Amino acid sequence: MHVMGDLETWGTHPGCAVRSIGAVVFDPVTGGLMQEFYANITDASCLAWGLVKEPDTVKWWADQGEEAQAALLVDQRPLHAVLTDFSSWWEHAQGEQFYGMGANFDPPILEAAYVACDLEIPWKFWNVRCARTILAMGNRRPERVGREIAHHSLHDSKAQARAVAAVFRTGQFTPG
Repeated sequence: MHVMGDLETWGTHPGCAVRSIGAVVFDPVTGGLMQEFYANITDASCLAWGLVKEPDTVKWWADQGEEAQAALLVDQRPLHAVLTDFSSWWEHAQGEQFYGMGANFDPPILEAAYVACDLEIPWKFWNVRCARTILAMGNRRPERVGREIAHHSLHDSKAQARAVAAVFRTGQFTPG
């Protein structure tokens, strides 16, 4: 199955603290969205595992909307527990390809969190896909619908999955 993932983080490099993980299984041809995962993570647990807050990103978050910031404070859980739950969700959802917005952002940051917690990364490295590249090649941007909030990792995952599927529907590219 194809899984679009998105993170909200305290940085832009592997090893930064993760604020939330959102993911959705999607059909890359129809754009249909299926199983969802969403969890907020406590800052203290990230710091305890050696992940860091990058000052520039802390400043960036201070300028973001109240709705996005408030959503990150609901039901926060420890990093290790969230990653364990995400791995179980991945297995149950039969995840195979993991798409992120940037080959150098979501996947490596999430992989670094798994390594920091001494957990196995649930996907194979050869199944990582760059949604940003697909969207650029298809001249597409993610669009939120309804009450989807910018910088909410589940909402961003859904918008990105719909946009990637729209590119694939053009017939110029095929999911692999």
